[in-house]
This record gives sequence, C-alpha cells and structure tokens, in this order.
Amino acid sequence: MPEDPSHTHHRRPLRAAKAALVTNNHNSLSHAVNQWNSPNPINVKADTATTYADVDVSDYTSSSDSRAGWFDCSAGTDDIKLNTHWMDGYNESQKHAVVTHEFGHSLKLGHGPEIAVMDPCPACSNPNMNNNLQSWDINSYHNVRGY
Repeated sequence: MPEDPSHTHHRRPLRAAKAALVTNNHNSLSHAVNQWNSPNPINVKADTATTYADVDVSDYTSSSDSRAGWFDCSAGTDDIKLNTHWMDGYNESQKHAVVTHEFGHSLKLGHGPEIAVMDPCPACSNPNMNNNLQSWDINSYHNVRGY
C-alpha cells in the first residue's frame, strides 16, 4: 500500500508539544513520549485548559479499517487515531509499538526499515525490535528535526 503523504508533513516545528488525550492507551502513550523525548527532549506534556494541543490522541472503533492507528495533519491539530477494534486485541508490546510509531509521524518521520519503530507494520512480530527507538529512528529524528 503506498504511504499516505500526510504521514510526513507537519505544519510547524515541534520543540515543545501539548497533547490532548482521549484514549484508553495511556501506558502506550507514556511509553511513546518517553521514547521520543530520549534523543533530544521535546517536552511533550498534556494539554491544559489554557493551552492549544499540538497533537490530539483519541480512540475510535472500526472493523472495516485495517489500521490499528494512523496519523493525520490535514486540518487544525495533528491527530493520532487509535482503532480499538485492533488495539484491544494487542498485547502491551504491540500497543506500545503502534503508539510510538504514530507519534513518530507527528514528528515528521516517514516509514523505515523492519528493524525500526517506524516500520510500516509496527505491531507485526519482529524479534529484532523491543519497541524502543532503534538507531534508524534516532538518526531519522535528528535528520528531520535538525538537532
């Protein structure tokens, strides 16, 4: 399947990010934030009543959508959507992989090789990856972000 061009587009630099959370996958989101903060902290924190969210993370349910998660930056706040139809059947490691992968798209990263968190199928079994950022992910992050 060709990659959706919205996956690699972002409207503004993301040095500090606010995330509005309407998801049951809080542990996986915390894992993703910790992973992406490790190469060079971007200070991702929860949105508040007095701030504007850079990224909204929310759940939806669709058995006809084959994606466990997806990223959209077509209008307004960037959105990470997590499909509970698939996510609810995943183990914790798979959930971490999906959320970390989609959060990588919010940082302007495209898909990477099988060894990377940005693998096009992050929840697929991959014995070479432990759902932590790999060297490809970190190098791409620095190349795209410029720091």
